[in-house]
Amino acid sequence: MFDAAPTLGLTRLRDSLRWPDVEREKGRYRFDSASTRYPDLMLQRAMHLTLTINTTNPLYDGGKTPHSPDALAALGRFAAALVERYPAIDTLEIGNEINGANFVTGPVREGGLDARRQVHLATVRAVSAAVARVRAEVTVLGGATHSLPGGFLWPLLENDPQHAITGLALHPYTTPIDQLPAQLGVLCRSPAVSGRGVFVTEFGSATPRTAPDDLVRGFVTLAALGAREMDWYPLSPRGDGLVALVDRRGARTPTGRAFSFVQSHLAGKPALAQSPDRFTFITRFATHAWVLWGAPRPLTLTGTGSQAFDASGEPLGHANLRLAPDRALIVLADGNADPAHTPFTLGCSPLVADSFYQFAYPAAPRTGPDENARHTPPQPPGTFERFAWVKGQRQDFVTLPGQQRSGVPWTPYLGLPGYRAARIDAQVLRPDFGREDGAFVLRLRPPHKGVFRLEATLAPVSSAHATGSLPLTLSLETPRTPPVSEPLDRATTLTRTILFEAGEALTVRFAANRAGQSVGPDSPRPRTGAVRYRVQLFDDAACPHGA
Repeated sequence: MFDAAPTLGLTRLRDSLRWPDVEREKGRYRFDSASTRYPDLMLQRAMHLTLTINTTNPLYDGGKTPHSPDALAALGRFAAALVERYPAIDTLEIGNEINGANFVTGPVREGGLDARRQVHLATVRAVSAAVARVRAEVTVLGGATHSLPGGFLWPLLENDPQHAITGLALHPYTTPIDQLPAQLGVLCRSPAVSGRGVFVTEFGSATPRTAPDDLVRGFVTLAALGAREMDWYPLSPRGDGLVALVDRRGARTPTGRAFSFVQSHLAGKPALAQSPDRFTFITRFATHAWVLWGAPRPLTLTGTGSQAFDASGEPLGHANLRLAPDRALIVLADGNADPAHTPFTLGCSPLVADSFYQFAYPAAPRTGPDENARHTPPQPPGTFERFAWVKGQRQDFVTLPGQQRSGVPWTPYLGLPGYRAARIDAQVLRPDFGREDGAFVLRLRPPHKGVFRLEATLAPVSSAHATGSLPLTLSLETPRTPPVSEPLDRATTLTRTILFEAGEALTVRFAANRAGQSVGPDSPRPRTGAVRYRVQLFDDAACPHGA
């Protein structure tokens, strides 16, 4: 793997050192094995190491996650010994997905989310103080969370006004790449996040076909947002299904070639988002490179000497270039090109509205993680308006930050005061009002009159045979046609052609289908499963002959 590093362009690794391998007797540190001496090899290769401090030792707290003052002080001394011994270590990441169930043990795991926050902050402070006495320049990252749980992180950071956590470590595996700007925007609504750099210390893909594109798109999105770092997981195969950069022989995978291409042409360059609309993603790097993806539309190269590449760095021909939602297209300009010139033009896209691309989180003053109710202002034409209809009245969604309590998503979502199970985000909705009748509503006014094509795609999140996996009724209402209502019990795509006059609106309702379910006062609570959804509107006449 070290021999593969130069071919990848690697300058940094993220790894760990097991505490009991080094401290087998209290206060005595031994570096006498390959697994405890590998940072010496990194120094020889001019590489740096982000070291994760998420280890236990049977000498302290019974081998469970350290939490007592004695164990935390010992962990601090261990970390100080490591950074003193190994100059390659310049960053420490304290904890690893501390908000989950996999990497926390003992009383810390059993004590609830607030106890985890308290112990984590105490751990960061103990390690920071010990390390500062040895090498004050070492960066200390905290947070160390899976996903983007503002409800978990806000109280943690608000209790750290001295910024012992100098950088925020995040693993946003559960956030679609195109939703990263919106979800990170919600996380950054707390003033406590301000001034701390964002470090995405794990980012990966379980889909070999799209993993190279996921790497490029993820890097580009985070670079444009100002993230300090993105670490791809894993470097080599770990047996967990995530796509590695090198195979077991050390040869680069297609994803590894994408990593190399990014390192060579994009990393370290200033990134500027230049997207013309919500459906097209364009980021410019310095004056020589552009990365594009999004709703399908043609692209034509216009710059002399410009060349298009796929995510793995393979050249593409000039003919039939086309954007795609999950494929990154990279355009490099000739070194002599005019820096004010964009070396490509975009063709037409018929997409008018898209519930995924246009999903947003309404802002409101934060007085508590489960509050914030505010009426959503009317949306401009071509933009979905979202609200709920319960007991004959409109209820506006509120933004909830994620993991503000147990049993809710670990990413931001929209919810309803009084209906804790009801939720919707850019991909999944759950119109669960308990015993009440209600629906989620998407309302849209097309930007002009004409004939439009509607596509609504729905699929159960759980397996299709599970009871209550998709007990949903989809209703479409327009001024010129009678309402259409269809019960759904499996994945489906509905397509409709609709004529709109100026100012008319389309209403799409998602309601729990109570057919066959008893709702009496003594009956079991009706179940409503989560459903993946997407609603799109197209103006096919806007792009004659695929222009």
